[in-house]
Amino acid sequence: MKQSKKMLKDLVSDAIQYISMQSYSTVSVYHYTRIWRHLIRYAENKQVEYFSMDFGIEFLRECAKMGDFSKLTKYDISKLRAIKVLNDLSQGNKIKRKYLCTPVEGPVSFREASENYRIYLLRKGQKESTVQTKISRIRIFFIYLEQHSLSLKDFDFGVINGFYAFLSRKYATNAISNIQFTLRDFLRFAEDYGLVSNRSSFLIPTIYSNKHEGLPSTYSRDEIKAILNAIDRSTRYGKRDYAMLLLAVQLGMRSTDICHLRTDSIHWQGSIISFIQEKTGLHTNLPMTELLIYALADYLKNARPKTDSALLFVHMGANSGTGYTESNLYAVINKYMKKSEINTCGKRHGMHAMRHSLSSELLKEGTPLPVISAILGHSGTEITKRYLWMDTEQLRQVALEVPYEEQ
Repeated sequence: MKQSKKMLKDLVSDAIQYISMQSYSTVSVYHYTRIWRHLIRYAENKQVEYFSMDFGIEFLRECAKMGDFSKLTKYDISKLRAIKVLNDLSQGNKIKRKYLCTPVEGPVSFREASENYRIYLLRKGQKESTVQTKISRIRIFFIYLEQHSLSLKDFDFGVINGFYAFLSRKYATNAISNIQFTLRDFLRFAEDYGLVSNRSSFLIPTIYSNKHEGLPSTYSRDEIKAILNAIDRSTRYGKRDYAMLLLAVQLGMRSTDICHLRTDSIHWQGSIISFIQEKTGLHTNLPMTELLIYALADYLKNARPKTDSALLFVHMGANSGTGYTESNLYAVINKYMKKSEINTCGKRHGMHAMRHSLSSELLKEGTPLPVISAILGHSGTEITKRYLWMDTEQLRQVALEVPYEEQ
């Protein structure tokens, strides 16, 4: 969706139409509509014609008396969600079925700089998800400046050294390097707009990053078999969960791609799953195994609710017809990991671990690196090479023998 600049009344009208066409309950539609109408009256009193997230937060603070956003009641959370729906709609973003409870707010004195940086990144053609990540990183820098009563004009070696010391106390090495890269990018933008003195970005020292700092977690074939065997496939929920986990285990699909799969993504005649990766935007075709074909057919015939939704995997019961989120899939796999009683101590235990496990198995089988990259949907083999660090047996096979010399 393209970003739109609509008057608040028109935006609310679009929002009401949107949720009415989705699978929202009558009670939810009434609740959101009521909040938005209060917002319109508040805007009229303030003589505000257009919506912004800051204005929405102001409305919640003054009208809904929501002072502490870290301690929200269930009713407060629903009010906040109504505001976030408007914000996503105004920015042309995909409307989420679930939001973080706490709004992401930066210091008031830096909000204009933050918004201008966001617009700058979007104009450069960067993806919305990338922009949001960079804004969240630079917000850490703004919070540091405010806590020390500093402005952007105060930026110098002393400020950068103090900020780096602050980061070292709170963040891992890889996270710190990511924040540093974003800070340097922001400073280049700020130089062009006169927010900082020229050549401020050159004050950033050499940035050291280690992509292999956090090694991926993998599980053995027996462990994965135990996870799959823990699923009760005689139930509707089990049929659904089994099909979802097979996509991660056998094809290495990311959680976000599994969530966004459509019923027309499955091409039965060619035994192919065809989709566009959410992360890379690449069109991908993956061959289905016989086991996966059976599992998907069983789910579609005997478990999937009757719904107009184009999504392949949808909720059952109270939320029938609504799509899944990555956090939903995380809960699903953890349920069966606990049930199978496999050891997850010191290891990551989400759906992505299944992706890493597949790459490790393919490597052990001698699959060429470009083929593994294609299966995982990587843009190049450099990303896939990270998984080589996991396979000790393979490293032993390619290690050079050190000649022994008698003394």
